[in-house]
Amino acid sequence: MFNNIILRQVAVATIVLFPVTGFASGFRIPESSIAGMSLSNAAVANTDIKGAMIYNPAIMSIQEDRRSVTFGLMNIMLDLHVDPENGTATDSQGDDSIPVPAFYYMSKVSPKWAWGLGLYAPFGLETKWPAGTFGLFGASPPLPATVAGLEPETSKIEVANLTPNVSYRLNQNNSVSIGVNYYDVRKLIFNTQAIEINGSGEDFGYTLAYVYKRDAWSFGASYRNEVKVKADGSITAGGITADASAEIEFPGMLQIGVRNQVNQKLAIEFDIERTYWSSFDVVEIHHQHPAQFAPPPNTIPSPITNTNNWTDVNAYRLAATYQLTNAWQLRFGFTLDETPQPDDYFSARIPDADRQLYSFGVSYKPDSWEFEAGIMYVKFDDRTVNQPAGTFFTNVGSGNPEANGTDAYNGTYESSATVVGIGFTKTFTY
Repeated sequence: MFNNIILRQVAVATIVLFPVTGFASGFRIPESSIAGMSLSNAAVANTDIKGAMIYNPAIMSIQEDRRSVTFGLMNIMLDLHVDPENGTATDSQGDDSIPVPAFYYMSKVSPKWAWGLGLYAPFGLETKWPAGTFGLFGASPPLPATVAGLEPETSKIEVANLTPNVSYRLNQNNSVSIGVNYYDVRKLIFNTQAIEINGSGEDFGYTLAYVYKRDAWSFGASYRNEVKVKADGSITAGGITADASAEIEFPGMLQIGVRNQVNQKLAIEFDIERTYWSSFDVVEIHHQHPAQFAPPPNTIPSPITNTNNWTDVNAYRLAATYQLTNAWQLRFGFTLDETPQPDDYFSARIPDADRQLYSFGVSYKPDSWEFEAGIMYVKFDDRTVNQPAGTFFTNVGSGNPEANGTDAYNGTYESSATVVGIGFTKTFTY
């Protein structure tokens, strides 16, 4: 359908200036349009809003307009603070104001067929901790001095998703779609205080979607499969750079929702989204650095392992739209979002927690143009990690310096995020 090189160039050309950071469960970014963000992403059954098509492309063949273009730009402002049990209280030094774009194009080629093309950032992550934040890495004795260099520094994932879809209207009430997900992992950074690891890669998945609409009720569902991306890059330590590679698996996602047009002005939607994070278990970084053959304690093992063992989780989304006038619409949303990260594998690289999302937006549509704006506040639950004392020392003593799930990360983690966005949609009748 699309040449691989062309897909990559289009994705990079649109996303290149926009690094991203995650604040949904794990390192997901479910905000795919200004309308969706304003509704706390409860949009899979919304057949009225153009920005819902990126959540459920089956909506395309139900839309009456011949063509439409939707564009949005969101800015994420993230606060992340840790007060460690052993170390120095600090804020993450990663970018704290990050623009993220979203784009969707739809064309209806017949009364039953439509196609569309979406581009957005479904996953992202960035944390950056200064040296000494987690003090047990520098403890001596009994830890070897080289262990201090294993303290986390920068963790970053940048992903662009280009997704072409086709939709077919089965009858007056039912529509389906199928599409391709092209994941371009532009950056995968996994640095410690002494080792730099980076890479990039790409792979494909698919999207299936369905929508049912009858009178005041509509039901929607969409599924995106898991995608395993091999990232090739390099490892640098001690002034020597060598080849490295890793595989990272992005989870499958299922979202279902039901919407009711209560009256001419008010509509309410409730969605449940399941993210299959159990696929994010162990990340192995294979490399050819000569230090893998050095005698202990200067050895850099190959593969370098990072055990996460996350669990599948749900998000519960509630949204409402209120048609204030013919041109003005108000939008409201709320989400309860579960963390997939268990205490036994907690990592400061992705200090996750349960959270609540509160959102509000407004739309102004005087004619074929629609202008949108929205704001979302994300409140993470404070998370206190209290693993048994000595668990990190035990790992190091056994030749396994992995810190996940040990007292190396004991402390209290506090996070919040604010997202603001503006966008527009242009519809065409020809």
